[in-house]
Amino acid sequence: MKSSPSLRKEDIFTMAETRKPNKLYCTHPKNYGKGSRACRVTGRDGGMGLIRKYGINMKRQVFRERATDMGWIKYS
Repeated sequence: MKSSPSLRKEDIFTMAETRKPNKLYCTHPKNYGKGSRACRVTGRDGGMGLIRKYGINMKRQVFRERATDMGWIKYS
């Protein structure tokens, strides 16, 4: 049975040196979808928990804090 060739420290260093980061990652502006919208109060990106109905555009947590100030009433 043959033993697998072991890597030397020099080989590992040259492998890491030649690796290039992916320059196309998150460089294009997002103009559509969930990631394009943000909370109008905190500025956090949209996605799960962004309330868009009636043009509110607030995260769910912020809306719960400010709903009574905006005139919303919780019925149940």
